[in-house]
Amino acid sequence: MVGMKAVLKAKVQDFKRKLILEEASIYFESVGLEAAKMAEVAKRCGISVGALYKVFPSKDALFYAYTSYQIDQLMKILQKRTKDTEDPQEKLKLFAQLKLETFSKKAKAIRDPLSGYPLFFTKLNISHGNPAEPIYAWLTEEFKKLTPNHKEDALKNSYRFNALLLGEIEYWLLYGGELAGAANTIVTRFLYGISQKQERQ
Repeated sequence: MVGMKAVLKAKVQDFKRKLILEEASIYFESVGLEAAKMAEVAKRCGISVGALYKVFPSKDALFYAYTSYQIDQLMKILQKRTKDTEDPQEKLKLFAQLKLETFSKKAKAIRDPLSGYPLFFTKLNISHGNPAEPIYAWLTEEFKKLTPNHKEDALKNSYRFNALLLGEIEYWLLYGGELAGAANTIVTRFLYGISQKQERQ
């Protein structure tokens, strides 16, 4: 009986956490990280500020959870978009398009951490259990297919590729221009760079 109570309590907590993250996502994406207030998040969720702090002890903790939640959502969409192709180069293009498209829709939410602290996502990966690990695992498998004779470089290439996309996003946040249409060019140039490196080895 005690075990069942613990399971039910955990499920209720998970459900509450998901509801808060859904509402916080809308809020962060409308006002940005710096302007966001925990009291407003609580109000939007219909709970007390104290109850919110029991789930997320700080705004930073809530934003890190928001980022992890968004990564989970991105992976679900990625699986759907790539289910009809086995071509690794095409899958990388679809990933790049999705990432740039997603970030362009969430400019307010990501502007403060990216432009104010360029290593935000590095810190997130190192200090918060690497929530982007599923993305790197997915990318690594595609790079293994693209470079079967250099599989040992696949994980490193997945990090380099993701960093290149983040650099494109950071530049767009600071200077504007076209973002969504850059995916094919980024992938083509990155793969060309890999092929040139392999030829020199």
